[in-house]
Amino acid sequence: MPLPREQIKTAREHLLEDGFCILDSALESPFLAELRDWSDDLLRKTKLSPKWKYQGSDIHISGIRHRSKRSPELPGDEIVDRLIEYPAEILKALNLDDHRSGGTFQIISKPPNSPPLYWHQDWARWDDPISMSPWPQQIFLNWYLCDTNTTNGCLRVIPRSHRQRNELHARLVAPHEGGGYDIEEENEWMFFDHPKAVDVPVEAGQLLIGDARMLHGTHHNASSQKRTVLLGWYYRRTNDVPNEWSGDIPEEIIDRDPDLPFKWNREPGRYLT
Repeated sequence: MPLPREQIKTAREHLLEDGFCILDSALESPFLAELRDWSDDLLRKTKLSPKWKYQGSDIHISGIRHRSKRSPELPGDEIVDRLIEYPAEILKALNLDDHRSGGTFQIISKPPNSPPLYWHQDWARWDDPISMSPWPQQIFLNWYLCDTNTTNGCLRVIPRSHRQRNELHARLVAPHEGGGYDIEEENEWMFFDHPKAVDVPVEAGQLLIGDARMLHGTHHNASSQKRTVLLGWYYRRTNDVPNEWSGDIPEEIIDRDPDLPFKWNREPGRYLT
Protein backbone atom coordinates (compact mmCIF):
# COMPACT_ATOMS: atom_id res chain seq x y z
CA MET A 1 0.00 0.00 0.00
CA PRO A 2 2.42 2.69 -1.16
CA LEU A 3 1.51 6.18 0.00
CA PRO A 4 2.54 9.45 -1.69
CA ARG A 5 6.01 10.62 -0.68
CA GLU A 6 4.72 14.07 0.28
CA GLN A 7 2.12 12.54 2.61
CA ILE A 8 4.83 10.46 4.29
CA LYS A 9 7.11 13.49 4.71
CA THR A 10 4.32 15.59 6.21
CA ALA A 11 3.20 12.76 8.48
CA ARG A 12 6.67 12.27 9.95
CA GLU A 13 7.03 16.01 10.56
CA HIS A 14 3.68 16.08 12.40
CA LEU A 15 4.55 13.02 14.47
CA LEU A 16 7.86 14.48 15.62
CA GLU A 17 6.55 17.99 16.24
CA ASP A 18 2.96 17.47 17.41
CA GLY A 19 3.09 13.90 18.70
CA PHE A 20 0.68 12.38 16.20
CA CYS A 21 -0.07 12.06 12.48
CA ILE A 22 -2.80 10.71 10.20
CA LEU A 23 -2.29 8.70 7.03
CA ASP A 24 -5.03 8.57 4.40
CA SER A 25 -6.29 5.42 2.67
CA ALA A 26 -3.96 3.23 4.73
CA LEU A 27 -6.42 0.35 5.16
CA GLU A 28 -7.79 -1.28 2.04
CA SER A 29 -11.56 -1.80 1.86
CA PRO A 30 -11.70 -5.64 1.88
CA PHE A 31 -9.54 -5.86 5.00
CA LEU A 32 -11.50 -3.02 6.63
CA ALA A 33 -14.75 -4.95 6.10
CA GLU A 34 -13.18 -8.13 7.48
CA LEU A 35 -11.96 -6.29 10.60
CA ARG A 36 -15.42 -4.83 11.18
CA ASP A 37 -17.02 -8.28 11.05
CA TRP A 38 -14.32 -9.77 13.30
CA SER A 39 -14.52 -7.03 15.94
CA ASP A 40 -18.34 -6.94 15.87
CA ASP A 41 -18.42 -10.69 16.53
CA LEU A 42 -16.09 -10.40 19.53
CA LEU A 43 -18.02 -7.42 20.89
CA ARG A 44 -21.26 -9.40 20.72
CA LYS A 45 -19.64 -12.23 22.69
CA THR A 46 -18.04 -10.01 25.36
CA LYS A 47 -19.83 -8.58 28.35
CA LEU A 48 -18.59 -5.03 28.92
CA SER A 49 -17.16 -4.44 32.38
CA PRO A 50 -18.41 -1.39 34.32
CA LYS A 51 -14.78 -0.43 34.84
CA TRP A 52 -14.55 0.23 31.08
CA LYS A 53 -17.05 3.05 31.49
CA TYR A 54 -14.85 5.75 29.98
CA GLN A 55 -12.84 3.79 27.42
CA GLY A 56 -15.57 1.50 26.18
CA SER A 57 -14.57 -2.08 25.48
CA ASP A 58 -11.00 -3.19 26.23
CA ILE A 59 -10.64 -6.55 24.50
CA HIS A 60 -7.02 -7.70 24.11
CA ILE A 61 -6.22 -10.28 21.42
CA SER A 62 -2.75 -11.64 20.74
CA GLY A 63 -1.29 -12.68 17.45
CA ILE A 64 -0.23 -16.28 16.88
CA ARG A 65 3.03 -15.73 15.01
CA HIS A 66 3.46 -12.53 17.03
CA ARG A 67 2.55 -13.99 20.41
CA SER A 68 2.44 -11.49 23.27
CA LYS A 69 5.36 -12.16 25.62
CA ARG A 70 3.94 -9.93 28.32
CA SER A 71 0.51 -11.63 28.29
CA PRO A 72 0.97 -15.14 26.84
CA GLU A 73 -2.38 -16.21 28.31
CA LEU A 74 -4.33 -14.01 25.89
CA PRO A 75 -6.38 -15.68 23.14
CA GLY A 76 -4.65 -15.62 19.77
CA ASP A 77 -5.98 -14.91 16.31
CA GLU A 78 -4.28 -14.93 12.93
CA ILE A 79 -6.08 -11.74 11.93
CA VAL A 80 -4.05 -9.92 14.60
CA ASP A 81 -0.84 -11.16 12.95
CA ARG A 82 -2.05 -9.69 9.68
CA LEU A 83 -2.95 -6.42 11.38
CA ILE A 84 0.48 -6.24 13.04
CA GLU A 85 2.28 -6.86 9.75
CA TYR A 86 -0.02 -4.76 7.58
CA PRO A 87 1.64 -1.31 8.13
CA ALA A 88 5.23 -2.54 7.63
CA GLU A 89 5.76 -0.43 4.50
CA ILE A 90 4.25 2.65 6.16
CA LEU A 91 6.46 2.31 9.24
CA LYS A 92 9.52 1.84 7.06
CA ALA A 93 8.69 4.94 5.00
CA LEU A 94 8.28 6.93 8.24
CA ASN A 95 11.64 5.66 9.58
CA LEU A 96 9.75 3.80 12.29
CA ASP A 97 10.66 0.29 11.19
CA ASP A 98 12.84 -0.12 14.29
CA HIS A 99 9.57 -0.33 16.27
CA ARG A 100 8.19 -3.81 16.94
CA SER A 101 4.67 -4.78 17.92
CA GLY A 102 3.98 -5.90 21.47
CA GLY A 103 2.05 -8.77 19.91
CA THR A 104 -1.50 -7.63 20.67
CA PHE A 105 -4.29 -5.39 19.46
CA GLN A 106 -7.12 -3.99 21.55
CA ILE A 107 -10.70 -3.60 20.40
CA ILE A 108 -11.84 -0.31 21.90
CA SER A 109 -15.46 0.42 21.16
CA LYS A 110 -17.33 3.30 22.78
CA PRO A 111 -21.00 2.36 23.14
CA PRO A 112 -23.77 4.81 22.23
CA ASN A 113 -24.34 7.56 24.79
CA SER A 114 -21.13 6.89 26.70
CA PRO A 115 -18.94 9.43 28.53
CA PRO A 116 -15.66 10.94 27.32
CA LEU A 117 -12.30 9.32 28.00
CA TYR A 118 -10.21 11.38 30.41
CA TRP A 119 -6.87 13.00 29.63
CA HIS A 120 -3.93 10.62 30.01
CA GLN A 121 -0.62 9.59 28.49
CA ASP A 122 0.80 6.09 28.19
CA TRP A 123 4.57 6.44 28.63
CA ALA A 124 5.95 4.51 31.62
CA ARG A 125 9.64 5.39 31.66
CA TRP A 126 9.64 8.95 32.96
CA ASP A 127 12.63 8.30 35.26
CA ASP A 128 14.79 7.52 32.23
CA PRO A 129 16.58 10.26 30.25
CA ILE A 130 15.34 8.55 27.08
CA SER A 131 12.04 10.29 27.90
CA MET A 132 13.59 13.41 26.34
CA SER A 133 14.11 11.78 22.95
CA PRO A 134 13.01 13.98 20.04
CA TRP A 135 12.14 10.75 18.21
CA PRO A 136 9.36 8.38 19.40
CA GLN A 137 10.39 5.41 21.53
CA GLN A 138 6.88 3.98 21.78
CA ILE A 139 3.94 4.57 19.45
CA PHE A 140 0.32 3.55 19.19
CA LEU A 141 -1.42 2.72 15.93
CA ASN A 142 -5.16 3.41 15.77
CA TRP A 143 -7.08 1.79 12.93
CA TYR A 144 -10.53 3.36 12.78
CA LEU A 145 -13.37 1.13 11.58
CA CYS A 146 -15.87 3.98 11.19
CA ASP A 147 -15.77 7.71 10.62
CA THR A 148 -15.28 9.61 13.87
CA ASN A 149 -16.34 13.11 14.85
CA THR A 150 -17.08 15.18 17.95
CA THR A 151 -20.54 13.60 18.19
CA ASN A 152 -19.50 9.94 18.31
CA GLY A 153 -16.37 10.23 20.45
CA CYS A 154 -13.43 11.20 18.27
CA LEU A 155 -9.93 11.54 19.68
CA ARG A 156 -8.78 14.74 21.40
CA VAL A 157 -5.08 15.54 21.79
CA ILE A 158 -2.86 18.27 23.16
CA PRO A 159 -0.24 18.76 20.44
CA ARG A 160 3.40 18.86 21.57
CA SER A 161 2.50 17.59 25.04
CA HIS A 162 4.77 14.59 24.38
CA ARG A 163 7.76 16.87 24.95
CA GLN A 164 6.31 19.98 26.61
CA ARG A 165 4.97 20.11 30.15
CA ASN A 166 1.65 21.82 30.85
CA GLU A 167 -0.53 22.29 33.91
CA LEU A 168 -2.32 18.96 33.42
CA HIS A 169 0.77 16.81 33.93
CA ALA A 170 0.89 17.55 37.66
CA ARG A 171 -2.84 17.15 38.24
CA LEU A 172 -3.93 14.03 36.38
CA VAL A 173 -4.77 10.78 38.12
CA ALA A 174 -2.58 7.92 36.87
CA PRO A 175 -5.26 5.75 35.23
CA HIS A 176 -3.42 2.63 34.20
CA GLU A 177 -2.99 0.97 37.58
CA GLY A 178 -6.71 1.18 38.26
CA GLY A 179 -7.02 4.81 39.26
CA GLY A 180 -8.94 5.65 36.11
CA TYR A 181 -11.77 3.28 36.99
CA ASP A 182 -12.88 5.41 39.94
CA ILE A 183 -12.65 8.88 38.43
CA GLU A 184 -15.75 11.01 38.82
CA GLU A 185 -17.10 12.66 35.68
CA GLU A 186 -17.04 15.95 37.59
CA ASN A 187 -13.24 15.75 37.99
CA GLU A 188 -12.06 19.23 37.01
CA TRP A 189 -8.71 18.26 35.51
CA MET A 190 -9.28 14.82 34.01
CA PHE A 191 -11.92 16.28 31.69
CA PHE A 192 -10.53 19.80 31.49
CA ASP A 193 -11.37 21.73 28.31
CA HIS A 194 -7.76 22.65 27.68
CA PRO A 195 -7.24 25.69 25.44
CA LYS A 196 -4.57 23.89 23.39
CA ALA A 197 -6.64 20.74 22.85
CA VAL A 198 -7.59 19.87 19.28
CA ASP A 199 -10.21 17.47 17.98
CA VAL A 200 -8.97 14.73 15.66
CA PRO A 201 -11.82 13.40 13.51
CA VAL A 202 -10.68 10.42 11.44
CA GLU A 203 -12.26 8.59 8.52
CA ALA A 204 -12.70 4.83 8.36
CA GLY A 205 -9.56 3.25 6.91
CA GLN A 206 -7.26 6.07 7.97
CA LEU A 207 -4.37 5.31 10.29
CA LEU A 208 -3.49 7.50 13.24
CA ILE A 209 -0.05 7.11 14.79
CA GLY A 210 0.64 8.70 18.16
CA ASP A 211 3.57 9.10 20.52
CA ALA A 212 2.92 7.33 23.85
CA ARG A 213 3.97 10.48 25.75
CA MET A 214 1.24 12.66 24.19
CA LEU A 215 -1.75 13.68 26.31
CA HIS A 216 -4.94 12.43 24.71
CA GLY A 217 -8.56 11.53 25.47
CA THR A 218 -11.86 11.41 23.58
CA HIS A 219 -15.17 13.18 23.34
CA HIS A 220 -18.23 11.39 24.66
CA ASN A 221 -20.20 9.28 22.21
CA ALA A 222 -23.53 11.08 21.98
CA SER A 223 -24.59 9.14 18.89
CA SER A 224 -26.82 6.08 18.63
CA GLN A 225 -24.02 3.91 17.17
CA LYS A 226 -20.87 2.41 18.67
CA ARG A 227 -17.49 3.86 17.69
CA THR A 228 -14.77 1.24 17.23
CA VAL A 229 -11.00 1.55 16.88
CA LEU A 230 -8.31 -1.14 16.88
CA LEU A 231 -5.29 -0.10 18.96
CA GLY A 232 -1.83 -1.62 18.74
CA TRP A 233 1.40 -0.72 20.56
CA TYR A 234 4.84 -0.70 18.93
CA TYR A 235 8.15 -0.26 20.78
CA ARG A 236 11.76 0.49 19.90
CA ARG A 237 13.92 -2.39 21.10
CA THR A 238 16.91 -0.16 21.76
CA ASN A 239 17.71 3.11 23.50
CA ASP A 240 20.39 4.02 20.96
CA VAL A 241 19.98 7.06 18.73
CA PRO A 242 18.17 5.94 15.54
CA ASN A 243 20.54 5.43 12.62
CA GLU A 244 18.68 7.89 10.40
CA TRP A 245 18.46 10.62 13.05
CA SER A 246 20.18 13.87 11.99
CA GLY A 247 18.60 16.32 14.43
CA ASP A 248 19.69 17.56 17.82
CA ILE A 249 20.25 15.08 20.65
CA PRO A 250 19.65 16.18 24.25
CA GLU A 251 22.75 16.11 26.46
CA GLU A 252 20.88 13.92 28.93
CA ILE A 253 20.60 11.22 26.28
CA ILE A 254 24.22 11.58 25.17
CA ASP A 255 25.30 11.14 28.81
CA ARG A 256 22.79 8.38 29.56
CA ASP A 257 24.15 5.26 31.24
CA PRO A 258 23.51 2.48 28.68
CA ASP A 259 23.12 0.00 31.55
CA LEU A 260 20.43 2.05 33.28
CA PRO A 261 17.87 -0.45 34.60
CA PHE A 262 14.27 -0.20 33.54
CA LYS A 263 12.03 1.45 36.13
CA TRP A 264 8.28 1.65 35.69
CA ASN A 265 6.96 5.18 36.33
CA ARG A 266 4.01 6.83 34.60
CA GLU A 267 4.33 10.22 36.32
CA PRO A 268 6.35 12.79 34.32
CA GLY A 269 9.37 14.08 36.22
CA ARG A 270 12.43 16.18 35.47
CA TYR A 271 12.83 14.84 31.94
CA LEU A 272 9.65 16.56 30.76
CA THR A 273 10.45 20.25 30.46
